[in-house]
Amino acid sequence: MVHKMLHSRHDGALPHKVPISRIKKTMNRVAYLSDDLVFFPMTVDLNPTEEAPSSIDGFSAIIMLSGEAVVQINTKNYTIKPNSILFFSPDSVIRTERATTNAAGYFLAYSKAFINRVQMSLSTSMPINLHFRKSPMLKINEQDTVEILATFRLMRMLLDSDLDRYRNEVVESLFKTAFYLIAEISNREKEQLPKHGRCEVIFDEFMDLLEQHCRTERNVSFYAKQLHITPKYFSSAIKEVSGKTAARWIDEAVIMEAKNLLKFSGLSIQDIAQKLNFSSQSFFGKYFKQHTGVSPSRYKHL
Repeated sequence: MVHKMLHSRHDGALPHKVPISRIKKTMNRVAYLSDDLVFFPMTVDLNPTEEAPSSIDGFSAIIMLSGEAVVQINTKNYTIKPNSILFFSPDSVIRTERATTNAAGYFLAYSKAFINRVQMSLSTSMPINLHFRKSPMLKINEQDTVEILATFRLMRMLLDSDLDRYRNEVVESLFKTAFYLIAEISNREKEQLPKHGRCEVIFDEFMDLLEQHCRTERNVSFYAKQLHITPKYFSSAIKEVSGKTAARWIDEAVIMEAKNLLKFSGLSIQDIAQKLNFSSQSFFGKYFKQHTGVSPSRYKHL
C-alpha cells in the first residue's frame, strides 16, 4: 500500500488517511509491534498508480539506500537520495512525483501512542519534532546509515524470534536507540549552522529549562526570569522560532510528564497531582482533561 501511495500522480484528489494497521496488513516483509510500529524495506515499482495523495495516521520516515525520488510533502518537493532521511508528521500530505527504477530504502511508521509510551526526554524529543516539521530532510553519512539500519535489523530479528515476555520493552529500547542516533545527527548538523539571532538561543535554553522544571513550574514568567528577560520578549522569541507560544510548550511538556506518570509510575492520581505541583487532584483532573479530552483515571486504564 505505502509504495503505491508514494507513487501517486492523481492531481486534484483529496488526501486519504492510511492507518498503520493497513500498512501492516498489506505490505510484504513487514515487521511490526501491534498497530503501533511497522517497518520494512521498501522499493518503488515501475508503474505509477492512480491513487490520491495520502497522509499516514502516525509519524513516519524513509531512509534512502539507493536511487533517487522526488517526494512532495504539503505541496513542497524534496529530492531524497542515498544516505538521507525524510520525515513525515501525521498531518503531512504525501505523494511521490517521480523516482528512479532503483529507488529503495527503509520505511518506518509509528503511532502517537507509541512515542508517548517510550518516554523520550523532553529536551531531545521536542526540538527534534520541531526541527523535522520545519525541515523534514536530514542528510546523514554512510556510517550513520549503517548504525541506524543495524538497530532496525536487530528489531526485526527479535520480532521474528520467540521473544515473548519482554518483547515490547526490548523493541521500545531499540527504537529509542535509533531515535537518539538520529537526534545526535540532527544536533551535529545544527551545531554546524550559525544561530539566526538571539531568539534561537533563547529557545534552546528554554528547552533545557523545561525538561528540568516542567514538573513543578507552569508559569511563563518563571522561565523568562530564569533567562533574565521579560515575559513579553520571552514569549515573542519562542513564538518566532517555533510557531507555538511558550505557554503551549509548557502545557505539552506537563501533559507528557503526566501521561508517563499515569502509565508507568504506579503512583495514585492524587500523588501524581502533588508531584506535578497541582493544588489539588481536582485541578489536575480538569487541566489534564482540558488538554487531552479524557480524565486522568480513564487515561491511566486505556
